[in-house]
Amino acid sequence: MPAPATSDADLAVSEPKPATGTYAPIMWLFAGLSALIAAAPISDNSFLTHLATGRLIVDSGLPQQNPFLYSSTAFPVPSYWWSILLGAVDWAGGAIGLRLLTAALAGLLGALLVRMAASAEATELVASASPSAAEVTQDGSSLPGLLAVLLPAGLGFICLLSFLNGRPHLIGFVLLALMVLVWKEGRSPWWLLPIFAVWVNVHGSWLYGLILLGMFLVATTIDSRKLMPKQFALAGTAVLGVVIGGALYPDRFALLLLPAKQFGDPIEREALQSYQEWGRVGFDEPMLWMMLAIAILAIFGCIRQRRYAMTVMVGLLVVLGFSGLRLVPIAAVALLPFAAIGLRGIGTVGLPSGRMAKAVGGFGLLLCLAAGARCVIGPSYQLNAFPVAAVDWLEARDLVGNDTRVTTHDFAGNYLEWRYGDQANTWVDDRPGAATMVAYVNMLRLSEGWQKSLAGSKGDVLIWRTSDKLTEQLKQDPKWVVGTQAGEFTVFCRAELADRCS
Repeated sequence: MPAPATSDADLAVSEPKPATGTYAPIMWLFAGLSALIAAAPISDNSFLTHLATGRLIVDSGLPQQNPFLYSSTAFPVPSYWWSILLGAVDWAGGAIGLRLLTAALAGLLGALLVRMAASAEATELVASASPSAAEVTQDGSSLPGLLAVLLPAGLGFICLLSFLNGRPHLIGFVLLALMVLVWKEGRSPWWLLPIFAVWVNVHGSWLYGLILLGMFLVATTIDSRKLMPKQFALAGTAVLGVVIGGALYPDRFALLLLPAKQFGDPIEREALQSYQEWGRVGFDEPMLWMMLAIAILAIFGCIRQRRYAMTVMVGLLVVLGFSGLRLVPIAAVALLPFAAIGLRGIGTVGLPSGRMAKAVGGFGLLLCLAAGARCVIGPSYQLNAFPVAAVDWLEARDLVGNDTRVTTHDFAGNYLEWRYGDQANTWVDDRPGAATMVAYVNMLRLSEGWQKSLAGSKGDVLIWRTSDKLTEQLKQDPKWVVGTQAGEFTVFCRAELADRCS
């Protein structure tokens, strides 16, 4: 006897019963792991410049010209509020306070990854896009299984591992996750106003956030085949937040025009391409494979819900991730909710409950406490990668921290700014003028015209890696004399300063 035909209603009934339990313990677990990693001693070179900038702003306000570099007068501070926050925390709590701040934000980011994977989607934004999405509700019965939470959140966590430090991108990722949650959970559009107003003043990734939100809204509109008032409200409040954020910067709207300047000027573009973290991502980069895994799950999730415009958007986000190392975590965070949808109903293990929930949550809390203890115990700075001994040698001869011009690596320039503030008088850091960055790269690679770049640096003393080709060239140049070799760095002085450089 032939089997009876199966209707769509029968299929809906035969779906695996949604898991129960709670994702809060997993949030604590990821928060603790993220915080513990971020609580490491301060070693990031860019952080040092942001801290030096914050100290100056707290002490005397935003400088009108670049206080650190003798090669540039322009001083855009795209992370204005972040620098102020670092300066204030440093004044109040020193390096321990800075590490606690970093650990707390990283912990929040870890928790948000789990929330993005676990929370139910808003019926208003999702169910209207496809009939199959109507199975998602707002009550506890819509909770996913353990696999649908752990795998996407875990992959996203790996993509963020190397970014869990005190740079302003950390709070940028937090705001990105909050923006996605506002859209995903159908929260009030007014949440986007403070999110973007703050975002504009703490990190330049606000532009990618605005683009991503636009992609979400367009794809949702296409998949649902109708215009929804809430979509316009989300777009409007986001744009309004950007405008308000731009107006709050002392040089009004300069931050909003900065991306156009960077991408519109050929020298600026060449300078941006010189940064390793803005270069294309190679297949030897583990985080790229994690992002691709998230993307595959996201495509499966979009197809499951018949959201084909969203599928195209996933492809665009993969292209975005490929285009730069810095953009991989942005793409991964944006894709994470869709990857979680792809795993809904797969696996029979539910979220922790009862004693298991208490055990997982308790372990996560212990990790958070361990992160706090790590911030307090041991040295707060790890400066092994910087030319500390070389700078000490120059300081003993009064050849640094004054009117003496120092030509050195970009990361060493960051260190000089942290150590000497507006007396650093260095040639380059990790945010110089575009022409200076191009000249610096010429010297690093010993490209054609490097001699002109070196002459144009106009340094009195030079600190350079001993292993670099430029060091060997300078040892044969009568215009420069070797002062000392300190660790991995060699110190040179112009011939006119030979009597002091010995």
